[in-house]
Amino acid sequence: MTNRILRHRYQIISELGKGSFGTTYLATDLEHPNHHQCVVKQLTPSDQRPKVFQVAKKLFEKEAKTLQKLGKHNQVPTFFDYFEEGGQFYLVQEFIEGNDLAKEIYFQGKLTENETVQLLTEILEVLKYIHQQNVIHRDLKLQNIMRRKSDGKIVLIDFGAVKEIKVLTVTSGGHATTTIAVGTTGYMPSEQAAGKPKFCSDIYAVGTIGIEVLTGMRVNQFPENLSTGEILWKDQVNVSNNLGRILDKMVAEYWKNRYQTVDEVMGELRNIVKPTPSKKRLLIPSGIIAFGIAALGIVALGGVASVIFASMLSKGVIEAGEGQDVEAMYNRFNAFAEAGQWRKADRQNWQLINQIGDRDGDYSYISESEVEQFSCPDLQRINQIWTQRSKGKFGYTAQLQVIDENGDTLEAFREDVGAWRRFAIAVGWKTGTDKDDDGYLSDNDLKFTID
Repeated sequence: MTNRILRHRYQIISELGKGSFGTTYLATDLEHPNHHQCVVKQLTPSDQRPKVFQVAKKLFEKEAKTLQKLGKHNQVPTFFDYFEEGGQFYLVQEFIEGNDLAKEIYFQGKLTENETVQLLTEILEVLKYIHQQNVIHRDLKLQNIMRRKSDGKIVLIDFGAVKEIKVLTVTSGGHATTTIAVGTTGYMPSEQAAGKPKFCSDIYAVGTIGIEVLTGMRVNQFPENLSTGEILWKDQVNVSNNLGRILDKMVAEYWKNRYQTVDEVMGELRNIVKPTPSKKRLLIPSGIIAFGIAALGIVALGGVASVIFASMLSKGVIEAGEGQDVEAMYNRFNAFAEAGQWRKADRQNWQLINQIGDRDGDYSYISESEVEQFSCPDLQRINQIWTQRSKGKFGYTAQLQVIDENGDTLEAFREDVGAWRRFAIAVGWKTGTDKDDDGYLSDNDLKFTID
């Protein structure tokens, strides 16, 4: 399929994923002035009989128009095109650059209670729009929620309804039906498995996601109550009665016992999280706080590199920076980044880190005890500035991408100095190989450019 051109327009670059319902490809739009990248999803009816194909074609056109409407929301992929070619159906949508939440949780580990509520709220806000369009997603899971690299927002992908084309058939009486339910085992409640999904079926899936990220366990690892079918999960984590009650209701086995609307869930979640202006918890991308520019580098660390990275794997709590001095520093930092003055922005970033961490010196690295104190709204704000001003090239989120592309994990930095060296080479801090500590650049030798 690679290099094949569909509809004389979409040239396939590579395969992104393959599942039981279809194959997804990364492609280039040859008719677009900039030849921008897009996603092409291929759907092939399992039943090739002509009468089934005609029914599938009508269903495909109907669902494609629905996706086109949904794509108007900023956190749903923009819909570009749909067509049939060679007995197969194709959808063309926006390519979302970033990582899915399964990878994000893999890197960061399980979330705190407030972080879990924050993530659930993010998902539900987008799901509310989808339900308002009278659409049920049907396949919500960590792998189908992207964290967009450009702005850090989540994007819901891979809607389930169009997948029915793959499992469509026609009975002897001429009625269209599906051979298996659309959805993913574990995230799919019983009524959906029986072919009768409801809006609260999506709420069940979101609740399951909440339990996964809170416990750090995968959905297929939870036992069930043999008499009720309910998920047994509370013995795996310390959770407040309020959040435990909400999640239990979201994943109730019988659909009538669940929340029936997204608004009901969001209303209850708001009541259990009451952040104060001065102390907040934050989900930090991997605890990487020693560096502001992800794709370049900030300080030449030389021989202390392994010490620093060994300390960067912890998360803690620190009060958010307060006062006019901190806000003025943010304004200068943002102005430098907006102007593309990356070296000056980097210096201001480092001063901010010292200030919000209540550090009394411009040290060349951050100690383990100091790193353990960093997990706060300031770091999220810093990451957001880098990400927005550099269009996703710099920032803590971008650092995660580099580590992932190297085939490493954060935990690897504790045991493997080669992981640190590979990271340093990738971001331009080091030349040579990952076999030795030669080739680290000095601060004066670093290139502060976005290219």
